Amino acid sequence: MTKRSAEIVAANEDLLTEILLRLPTKSLLRFKCVSIQWLHLISSPYFARNHSLQNPNPSTSGLFLYQYPSLLYLTLAVEPNVTSRPSFGPVPILDFLRITPFASNLTILSSCNGLLLCLLVSPPSWNDADVIYFVSNPTTKKSSPLPPLQMLAERPIITMDLAFDPRESPHYKVICFRQYNPPDGLEFEIQIFSSETGSWKICQGPFVNIRAGILFRGRGVYWNKRIHYLDSTGGGSFYFKVEEESLGFLRMPFIQSEVQAMERVVNDYSGWFLRYRVNLGSIGSEFPEMVRYIGVHEFLDVEGNQRSGIGRYYIYSVLNVVREGDDLFEIVLSIPNKIVCYNPGNRTSKVLVYFGDDRDRVRYEWHNVFLYTQTLLPI
Repeated sequence: MTKRSAEIVAANEDLLTEILLRLPTKSLLRFKCVSIQWLHLISSPYFARNHSLQNPNPSTSGLFLYQYPSLLYLTLAVEPNVTSRPSFGPVPILDFLRITPFASNLTILSSCNGLLLCLLVSPPSWNDADVIYFVSNPTTKKSSPLPPLQMLAERPIITMDLAFDPRESPHYKVICFRQYNPPDGLEFEIQIFSSETGSWKICQGPFVNIRAGILFRGRGVYWNKRIHYLDSTGGGSFYFKVEEESLGFLRMPFIQSEVQAMERVVNDYSGWFLRYRVNLGSIGSEFPEMVRYIGVHEFLDVEGNQRSGIGRYYIYSVLNVVREGDDLFEIVLSIPNKIVCYNPGNRTSKVLVYFGDDRDRVRYEWHNVFLYTQTLLPI
């Protein structure tokens, strides 16, 4: 572009806006430093909203891994043949929070499309007012505290999760399940915070139609305008429809053998369909540390001849499925000593982090992992 062309573009804000809307968030953050005009333009809520609509399916930028008392951030932009070692100190991407040394614990409770729901707990000598819940956007380096919840001792919090879809609205909601009559009560109360109103409200409570004895496993996951939860006692799941403020139940898929057909159902929540079948053998050949062998066993081959072989199994944990483009996905696995990313489409993998021989075990589970995508939307 010639100097004259650049001056024409800079003078035409509508044209400049159209160009900037097509750039990734990472580039826009750097371009804020170009001029005061660019800073104001990129920082405006109008631009942020349009940028989210222009880029409805952004790729996952990285992962927060939390296991008390350590917090680790992993970027997915790993160079080939480069293996990083983890740093369990302060996470630079959260430096803007400026948490004082008096804060004893920062916990990430939920992540949703670029926003984080966090809990900050101060020393035990302080009172309940120092239990602070807040929503944070690491991309814009902004945070907003939630109004305090009342009667925490009488109605303890079971789980609290974010619901945010920038394609639908610039506003977010926080869904909080609370026990209604502890310690023996089986009823739940659901409270909803809306960033649009700035206040909490009680949602049709108390809920008595959740199966008696249900135990929330981990945290909720927001997808398709619902927050999904696992029941650790019955192996089932249920979901909360955020807009309708109602509950629904979802049966989990049966384990399918090679010869069984997988039922195909779409978005009406009546069943599951098979997307990928992952061959652990191919991953195990690249990462032999995840393979374990058991004793010799006898079996018959296809011709009826008796043979012997050594059984094997794999040590791994599926941490998450991350988006890479509009219809591409990668699976993040925790294996002994490493966290790796596997692409089932082209069957390639990369190491995200290497822990070293002192961590010869699977360290993290899915509920320890929080996805992070960049978004310019204000909170």
